Amino acid sequence: MNMKNVLGIIIAFDTDNDLREITEHRTVAAVPFGGRYRIVDFMLSNMVNSGIFRVGMLMKDKYQSLIDHIGNAKDWDLSRKNGGVTMLPPYSYSKKASPLVTGEYRGKIDALAGAIDFLQKNRADHVVIADGDVVANIPIDDVVDQHIASGNDITMVVAKKSKDSPFTTYCEMNRRREIVDIRVGDSNDSKCKHEALGVYVMGRQFLIRLIADCVTHNCIHFERELLTRALTDSKIGGYLFGEYAVKIEDAKDYFQANMDMLDKETRDEVFLRTRPIYTRICDESPAYYGDKADVCDSLVADGCHIEGKVVNSILFRDVLVEKDAEIRDSIIMENGRILSGASLAHIVTDRGVTIREGRTMMGHENYPVVIAKSSVV
Repeated sequence: MNMKNVLGIIIAFDTDNDLREITEHRTVAAVPFGGRYRIVDFMLSNMVNSGIFRVGMLMKDKYQSLIDHIGNAKDWDLSRKNGGVTMLPPYSYSKKASPLVTGEYRGKIDALAGAIDFLQKNRADHVVIADGDVVANIPIDDVVDQHIASGNDITMVVAKKSKDSPFTTYCEMNRRREIVDIRVGDSNDSKCKHEALGVYVMGRQFLIRLIADCVTHNCIHFERELLTRALTDSKIGGYLFGEYAVKIEDAKDYFQANMDMLDKETRDEVFLRTRPIYTRICDESPAYYGDKADVCDSLVADGCHIEGKVVNSILFRDVLVEKDAEIRDSIIMENGRILSGASLAHIVTDRGVTIREGRTMMGHENYPVVIAKSSVV
């Protein structure tokens, strides 16, 4: 398949999730991840690595951080005369240009309806719609090839069920990899064996018709209404993705996915040389380790200054860990300041957080304590 005929759309606003203080000032797509990335980097890189160089990014609110991160998209090789990234904030097009615009976005369908003019102007044969909250390295070109070969109207990327969540879309798939049931939240006695990763492939004109049909019936939920309506009279297939993948839907997901990156085998599944994950380049001086520094099993970004102890943790750029401070099983975002004698375990600190001298804070892997941006504790 010539991927020049494929248009990418990333849903870069929050729908069903609960990341608590982490998303007070930003969407899940813009949340820092793994020491140097943002979560949206994964899906954007998946598209670029698959040859998709026309990408629309649907936004709703709290999108300044995302815009600052993407910039002109040159770090993803998307600063182009033809194609590139098109940022689509609310009301990108007037009601006259997009007659399906009816008011404030209530969900993905309203956002897609608001960008209907963008869809109509592009001449792509197929569209890949992907949520911006997925950490995975998915070969989208393979998904598109399977979609075309199967003759399905929609192909959705699924993985084996890994959790029970009211936010997750679960599905049943028969031996021919046809989707026979779709449920948001598994209330089917856990009979659904697969969960959707929020990546869908379909024809562009087919999508436009689906959106128009949903708008006229006041449907707003993409999975619960658009997909289930399509299931009654269209063929939906499943692409089973067997490598590491997680949809970041709450603070526990975010914490665990970051901790997973400390495992080399997991990193090797996600960060492939043949399909690299790109991000915005920020040059910093190398990390500095003092004479008494004790660091093991951790990811430490450039610009950090470490004098204390760091175990099984992730430190973003420009983090200071003073003498006698101890960090275990924690995530310290950019410009964090962990002062002398402080002790942290199962903690997530947002950007610019200062933990004062002698403070002790402890969460749990099932409920990590999250500290809001720029807080002084």
